[in-house]
Amino acid sequence: MTAIETLSEAELFAGLTEVDARAIGALARRRTATAGETLFRVGDPADELYVIRSGRLELTFPLVVMGETKETRFQSLEPGRTLAWSALVPPHRLTMSARASTDAELLAFERERVEQLLAQRPAAGYRVMSNLSRVVAARLNEVVALWVREVQRNVSQTYR
Repeated sequence: MTAIETLSEAELFAGLTEVDARAIGALARRRTATAGETLFRVGDPADELYVIRSGRLELTFPLVVMGETKETRFQSLEPGRTLAWSALVPPHRLTMSARASTDAELLAFERERVEQLLAQRPAAGYRVMSNLSRVVAARLNEVVALWVREVQRNVSQTYR
C-alpha cells in the first residue's frame, strides 16, 4: 500500500482531495517500531503525529499500583488510526504514552510542516481539523466510559 492509499484510509486524513492527500503524503516520513518499543511518553512535547500503516500500537498511561508505577493499556490501535494528535493542538503536549504491541510501520508527520500546509490549504485544514475533532471525541468517550465503570464499581462496593 502506498503512502497516499494509507492516507485515504486514515481517520485523520479521510475525505481529502487527491491533490491535498498527495501534498500531505509528501510530508510523510516512514517510521518503524518493534514490538515492545515505546514511541513516546505522556507529557513529552508533541512535535510529530503518526498514522499507523501496519501493526498494532497501544495507548497507555501511568497508574500507581501498590506503590509502583505501571504503564496501563488504555486502547489498542490498528492501521489507519492516529497517534499523537496533540501535535496539532496547543500546548502540543502528549496526553498518553504509546508502545508497539507488534512490529509496526507508521507515517510520521512533523507538526510545523503539517501546520504550514494546512494554513496554505484552508479546505484541507478544515477537513483535517474536523476529522481530528472526531478522533479526540472518540478518545474522550473512551475515557468517560472507563471513568463511569470505575465510579459505578466504587459506588457498588460502598453500598454493599
